[in-house]
Amino acid sequence: MFCAKKGQIESGQLPPCEDSLMQHTLRANYQAAIWRRSLENLPDVPAPSAGHGWELDDGGSLKIRWMAGLPAPDVVLNLISCTCRRTCRPSDCSCILNGLKCTVVCRLQGCSNMVQDDAIVAQDANDSDGDSDD
Repeated sequence: MFCAKKGQIESGQLPPCEDSLMQHTLRANYQAAIWRRSLENLPDVPAPSAGHGWELDDGGSLKIRWMAGLPAPDVVLNLISCTCRRTCRPSDCSCILNGLKCTVVCRLQGCSNMVQDDAIVAQDANDSDGDSDD
């Protein structure tokens, strides 16, 4: 909240989490192990996607695994809000860019990226059905 500009928090203002540091450390350790074995004739090199900070995508290409979990706790993620005026577009909306649904904190209410109230009501009804005392 300290870094907020006019009360608005952007995703770029969030500090990196412990999980992303761990993934970076795994990649750096893997690279150091490769260099350490560089003078061996037939080095035994494990696959980088075997828990060393990389993963295989759908096409079989190697890509960086930035995080194993969420970038921040749900409480912090709920503070992110967009300032869209007419419509939420993937190129402009900070909620969509971060893979989040728009909330009541966002400026534009009623966009297509909003959390559906019907789904929340249905979930609440299902929760209350299991709480009955028979």
